[in-house]
Amino acid sequence: MATNKSIATFSTSNTLPAHLQGGTGLGNENVDSAAITIPRLDIIQSLSPQKQKSSPKYIQGAEEGKIFDSVSGELYDNVFLVNLAYETNYAVFKDRKLGGGFEGTFESQQEALQYLTDNNFEVSQYQIIETAVHKCLMLDDQGNPKQPVLLYMASSKQRVSKEWNTQIQLQNKGADRFATVWTLSTAEETNKQGQPYFNYRVSFAGFAGEELYEEAKKNYFALIANQKV
Repeated sequence: MATNKSIATFSTSNTLPAHLQGGTGLGNENVDSAAITIPRLDIIQSLSPQKQKSSPKYIQGAEEGKIFDSVSGELYDNVFLVNLAYETNYAVFKDRKLGGGFEGTFESQQEALQYLTDNNFEVSQYQIIETAVHKCLMLDDQGNPKQPVLLYMASSKQRVSKEWNTQIQLQNKGADRFATVWTLSTAEETNKQGQPYFNYRVSFAGFAGEELYEEAKKNYFALIANQKV
């Protein structure tokens, strides 16, 4: 008579077990950038749903001025970025007073409006904003490549976007856009109504080393192969 053996089938640890660390990614052969959700980086503001415990978007420890990852929920005071590419599109955001949230990006204002209509959304509750999109490679604290990320810069962030593009042109002196590393942080500002909010700050951190440059180039070609993000 066969005896049943008790087997621990999986580990709940967030650390990859030693016996799995030698894998070669089998099974992911057909997974490219088009099949993966690229995280967005954004800023926690006073009315952000990430601060509201009743919201499904709640992130424990979220504070105003923190940068957060839209997929993992990780929080940062600042991050290192290599800026890979730049484009503009039209982003749809729900009014912050109604819970806020990013709905998607579209190539034209008409396409964005059609999306809201087709999904029976109340158009008056949403804003369609021309937005600067920075496609970046995020680095860890040691400067090693971590993951591709997207930054959507609309409204007051448009000024930061233009300043960043200008700094890249001046610093790179004709080299590829991803030749430099930048520190992204936040700082408090005041809007026209005298209300405080947080905006991005970008500062030059250094030039990419040879290995980092090659990794950035690889990510650049992967991202432009999937232009619609």
